[in-house]
Amino acid sequence: WCACSAVYHASWTVRQYPQHWYMRPDMVGADSDPGRPVQTGTISFFAGLLLYSFLIPISLYVSMELVKLFQSRILIANDRDMYHAETDTPALARTSNLNEELGMVNTILSDKTGTLTRNVMEFFKCSIAGVAYGAGITEIEKANALRKGVVLDERERPEATKCRERFFNFYDDRLMGDAWYSAHDPATVEMFFRLLAVCHTVIPDGPPEPATIKYEAESPDEAALVVAAKAFGFFFFKRTNTTVTVRERTARGEADVEYEVLNILEFNSTRKRMSVVIKDKATDKILIFTKGADTVIYERLDPGYGPNEAMKESTTRHMEEFGSAGLRTLCLSYAEVDPEWYNREWLPEWVAAKTSLDKRDEKVMDVSEKIERNLRLLGCTAIEDKLQE
Repeated sequence: WCACSAVYHASWTVRQYPQHWYMRPDMVGADSDPGRPVQTGTISFFAGLLLYSFLIPISLYVSMELVKLFQSRILIANDRDMYHAETDTPALARTSNLNEELGMVNTILSDKTGTLTRNVMEFFKCSIAGVAYGAGITEIEKANALRKGVVLDERERPEATKCRERFFNFYDDRLMGDAWYSAHDPATVEMFFRLLAVCHTVIPDGPPEPATIKYEAESPDEAALVVAAKAFGFFFFKRTNTTVTVRERTARGEADVEYEVLNILEFNSTRKRMSVVIKDKATDKILIFTKGADTVIYERLDPGYGPNEAMKESTTRHMEEFGSAGLRTLCLSYAEVDPEWYNREWLPEWVAAKTSLDKRDEKVMDVSEKIERNLRLLGCTAIEDKLQE
């Protein structure tokens, strides 16, 4: 258009301009000199660029939108590489404004949970009192072996466990059923299972029967731990504002035990742990159950408790083995709290911190530190997060 306009203007200036007296042909400028058609055409060409610049983007915008619409509705929706055959689901472009950005992507950074994995947590292995329990090979180990061309032997583990259910994929003859009664250090094993059943914020839903009850948890990790406790004979089935009730099956028999929940010290990314302070109504003992990252638990272990050091060494070794297999680990510990100190000193500070209007979170964390100490290590759990297919 600019070239056509330039040629036409130069031609018209040479032939017609001198005939129009009202245009003052005797006072011509550089853009209308009949004697210089090339100069006139050149100036007209660039003038056309300025004038037509307001028209070209409008048509270009419409054309680009039509192209983007075609890309999203036809090309992307029919791309076989983005088609999921199992669910018969093609790719769905919800907007056509990101096509260019999508084509510029050359690196994808993803986290572990929910991207590389399905966010389906299953209790897979554990370490209690320095002894590792659980047989089997994780999906990450299988994928790694397949990539390296290594054949793994899975004969040590049956096809299905006796208590296989959602969130629970554990098998070990030393703990399954009532076998843990005669396991190494059964008292520690019992406390380990009790912590799994009590130290959480899970809400039970449905009839209080192991086969029908459902758990509503803030995270699938917590649900997996509660389901594991149920499979081992510590069935959490009732929660009120101040109590939790667990049906415990031990060597002494089966009984419904109610624990009074005195305080819940919630988990956050800074604390890296969660604690529950409970009172056993049968014995009037006050206990604190704490679970969290190994680094924060180890710092708060009781240095005067003999078994802690040996158990810490073996638990650390087991956690490294579990971690190399792609399992998510969590340390478990507990301590007995002096009732007099709790009621006279710690509880008033806790209430003051919780009701403070200034720097409440910092004060709560400071008070929590005073009770989360002199812990006794129980062991660790290892949860598998299934890989995406």
